Amino acid sequence: MEPIDLVVRAGMHDRSACPVWVQLPKQEPTPALRLTDQNGAEVPCQAEPSGTGDEDRLWLTWIVRELKAGEERRYRVEEAATIAEATDRLPAESKVEALVPVASVPDDSAPEGENGAGVSEAGMTALAVATDTKNADAPDAGTSGALADDPTLHRADPASTGVALQELEDGRLSVHIGGELFTTYYFGSDVARPYFHPLMGPTGHAVTRGYPMVAAPEGTEGDGRKHPYDHPHHRGFWVAHGDVNGADHWSEGTGHATMRHGGFTRLVSGPVYGSFDETVEWLDRDGRPVLLETRRMTFFNVGPEERLFDVSLRFNASAGTVTFGDTKEGGLIAVRVASSMDAPEAKRPEAPGRIENAYGGTQEAETWGKRANWCDYSGPVESEMVGICMMDHPTNPRYPTHWHVRAYGLMTVNPFGLHDFYKDSDTHRGDWTIPAYESRNFMYRVLIHRGNATEANVRERYHDFVSLPKVELVS
Repeated sequence: MEPIDLVVRAGMHDRSACPVWVQLPKQEPTPALRLTDQNGAEVPCQAEPSGTGDEDRLWLTWIVRELKAGEERRYRVEEAATIAEATDRLPAESKVEALVPVASVPDDSAPEGENGAGVSEAGMTALAVATDTKNADAPDAGTSGALADDPTLHRADPASTGVALQELEDGRLSVHIGGELFTTYYFGSDVARPYFHPLMGPTGHAVTRGYPMVAAPEGTEGDGRKHPYDHPHHRGFWVAHGDVNGADHWSEGTGHATMRHGGFTRLVSGPVYGSFDETVEWLDRDGRPVLLETRRMTFFNVGPEERLFDVSLRFNASAGTVTFGDTKEGGLIAVRVASSMDAPEAKRPEAPGRIENAYGGTQEAETWGKRANWCDYSGPVESEMVGICMMDHPTNPRYPTHWHVRAYGLMTVNPFGLHDFYKDSDTHRGDWTIPAYESRNFMYRVLIHRGNATEANVRERYHDFVSLPKVELVS
């Protein structure tokens, strides 16, 4: 491959750590590539083939750092002679055990419109990092109950500076960033629906609640009046909704529905991001299929001061028409924050947390049931301020979404629960239907940061998701 010159234009927004991608001519086999900036500095990058037939292409992905609004930066991409040569260019302390090519990924696309829009998530990886997590030391889980007592979950190869995903025994998958555990995904047959626990923040502590994965003190479990051991179905970070063709995919009470892991069709790691594609079957209370979901999670290596990941959900009405019912009890994506981050409410006016949305609404009274492009939940964890921001994409149905966000620590994206939010079931009905054998897409971004929404510059970071820098090939 001949060297290719690229230019990235920041546009109207500062870019502090922004994932970008560009389409390159596809080659077989996928080459090892080297990216340098205009000063000759090497920039970590990943490439992955995607598409079929005449649409075959190679997506190159990297992180643009510290590019001010109105500025541009040039890059050059060229083929490394061999994968070994590419590895040799890394500092000794940054080398990983192996670089492994992965298979191409189908194009995720669907027609735009009220019912959804296809978003082709470029920038998936062509190089997977093989890491060994079996002989590492396990840190103490601490009082937050953030980590399971399992040394295989705590640390990937400490030499790794990228994102490493590894499927483990008993229906688990670990995600390490820079050699440190970010989260573990639980998808085994023993869970009602898959979930991530914990989500580790930039301060090294969990920003999600430990319960019910970590047992409550004796006498408190399951008693919703004894905070923070309420709502045992609030498990870290998860995907759910309380009424799907009448099936309860939110609670874990009597007669609840379940989701079944159908397998990973793609599982990759690398210096810029790690990602998986998973098939998830949504079943009714009797175990019959309701819909088929393709779930793509992409975790970016944006540096130690924050965590960033994208969630792409494709719902396929493969078993017949699917209706997401009008109820506040649901997501689609949901998080239960660490209890120390809870926001003020009548029975706990001293709580230190802060809820804020894109329109300046604060706390539950001004954010619950309201529409907004993003919503942020911040508060102290081990005396340091951290926050979680969830972002809605303009191509999603019913953008901007409504938010089911509570002072006791729950934050969910919910475009369906209109009669609850407006308290008017006669004129506001939120039921939403996917016709039989059709599919619809949703896409979200999650940013875990230091400080509150203002201190983390969330308003600008949202534009990294919806108003990307321009990336062009230049002669």
